[in-house]
Amino acid sequence: MILQVAEELFSENGFEGTSIRDLAAKADVNLAMISYYFGSKEKLFEEMVLRRTVYMRELMTQLLAADADPKDKLFIIIDLYVDRILSNSSFHKIMYREISLGIRAEMNTAICNILSDNAIHFAEIINEGIEKKVFKPVDVPLTIASIIGTINHSSSSKKLVCRVLGVAPETYEIDSPEHKNRLKTHLKQLMTSHLLIEN
Repeated sequence: MILQVAEELFSENGFEGTSIRDLAAKADVNLAMISYYFGSKEKLFEEMVLRRTVYMRELMTQLLAADADPKDKLFIIIDLYVDRILSNSSFHKIMYREISLGIRAEMNTAICNILSDNAIHFAEIINEGIEKKVFKPVDVPLTIASIIGTINHSSSSKKLVCRVLGVAPETYEIDSPEHKNRLKTHLKQLMTSHLLIEN
């Protein structure tokens, strides 16, 4: 409950604009409980990032162990990343803003460590495809950055995204099924050209 409320407040007000007092009031808990479980606002934010990334990490571990085509595994990951990032773009913007600013060094390092753990698992799936001669021998870290970067760019600013896509902001939502499916299709086409070895 506390983490869910915290995510809502951080998404609405940003890190600086969210106080522990506001969080305690909205979650209907006392300040001491938040301090006891999390210690600080920074640690609470780290826990939120961890909560959002653990699911992806577990899924990638399962995919790696599964006897499935590497392309199918990659496409599943693309679908999940698009759905998760675009469904809560506000939180992801705040998280990446914290990383880029680097004001809170300890929290910055912790978030980077959490995200890089998922990138390592993502890389294992692409490397599996390379080893099985399904994928070309590409620059794996930059391939992952291309996927995640495209998703983040597509959720960064509705005004910018609509202008780039040539659509009217009044009638287009970046968390809509239409936009998600367009992005998924594009990334799968892109990765098919970039990765797949033609038979």
